[in-house]
Amino acid sequence: MDHKLDLVVFGATGFTGKRTIPYLHKLCEEDGRQLKWGIAGRSEEKLKRVLGEYAQKLGADSLNSTPIIIADVADELSILAMAQKTKIVLNCCGPYQLYGEVVVKCCAMTGTHYVDVTGETHFQDIMLSRYGNTAEEKGVYIVHGCGMDSMGVEMPMNFITKSFQGVLNSVEIFMHRLEDQTGTGSALNFGTWSSIVHALSDLKSVWASKRATSLPKMSPSCSLRFPFSRNASIGIPNKRILPFPSPDEDVIIRSQSYFYENGGKRPIQVRHYLLLESWKSILKLLFIGLIMIIFSQCSCGRKLLLKYPKVFSGGYFDHESPSEEVIENTTVCMYLYGKGWSDKKDIQFNQPPNKSILGKIDIVNPAYGFTCLAVVLSAIIILTEPSKLPKKGGVYTPAVAFFHTSMVEALQKNGVPLEILSVNDL
Repeated sequence: MDHKLDLVVFGATGFTGKRTIPYLHKLCEEDGRQLKWGIAGRSEEKLKRVLGEYAQKLGADSLNSTPIIIADVADELSILAMAQKTKIVLNCCGPYQLYGEVVVKCCAMTGTHYVDVTGETHFQDIMLSRYGNTAEEKGVYIVHGCGMDSMGVEMPMNFITKSFQGVLNSVEIFMHRLEDQTGTGSALNFGTWSSIVHALSDLKSVWASKRATSLPKMSPSCSLRFPFSRNASIGIPNKRILPFPSPDEDVIIRSQSYFYENGGKRPIQVRHYLLLESWKSILKLLFIGLIMIIFSQCSCGRKLLLKYPKVFSGGYFDHESPSEEVIENTTVCMYLYGKGWSDKKDIQFNQPPNKSILGKIDIVNPAYGFTCLAVVLSAIIILTEPSKLPKKGGVYTPAVAFFHTSMVEALQKNGVPLEILSVNDL
């Protein structure tokens, strides 16, 4: 390979990785861009097969000549060589707790930017502590969570923050999942299940990380809504709410902490809820969550979770990959309800908020469509909008990395509707 590539997808034969190919094919040449990209993985045969598959699907024979790099996480020198051949690596090879560090390490060492789609927040914390200084010294941008976790929440947070004329005190996030009941089979890939299981295996460290990134206490406090109650404030009174310890909350706290410490912005309090249809769905979810936490704490329990994903997930995960019909007909609908003060110049924080804002985002095919779109856009924006990124390199959350960029507009342009439903006086 004579010239350095702009982008390389590592793990391109995996369920998520190969789905980035249509977005790379389209977006790397859109708006006058001429970005050179390639794919990487362990097997040259499988990589060629994936390129052939999408060349046929997209009617683009040129894909068959896409550069291929052989790299394996078990061979650090091959990962190092891969990083040296590109400006940015899109890492789609998880679970990241098992396979991610060597890629981050090699990118930091070689001055190569890095993005991934991990929702494993403890892994992110470890990468920050181990490679944050190196990334800063070399001007490298390492951005975790550029898929549905956590971009799917961080960009709506950026959007609603910029749209609110005043100062936000709190944002409550209400999420529910819509499925087309005509599809059959699992909803998510086994690799995602494996990542969740391994992420839950070290809860003590996860909780320690949460305490370490806690924000100063804000007043007035955003109180937790009563579990299982109905919520009329977002216009869907027929659903029950369930407080949800989303890993995205940890990422949002890191983002708010950065804005507070580096820009003096008042941290926004965040509460995360699921919207569920019935008591049956609530009890099912609580039972699955409890079993997962208990079983993930020991090796034999993890083996059972990984051996029988369909049983322990209530059918959401399986060893067989979800069908295209199922993933294409799954939608996550998210409402963001914010409260704050309308006057930036004369705010009395000891007074109750006097203004509310309600935003909404509908994400079709969140786990694989949105995720692949978002991680490709993340890489492209790092390459094409360097002046709008944080002033120095480092390990960043999506909200911090892309706050001043065109990320929200790029998502909207590519079919992700972010909209403000209402702004009201309280």
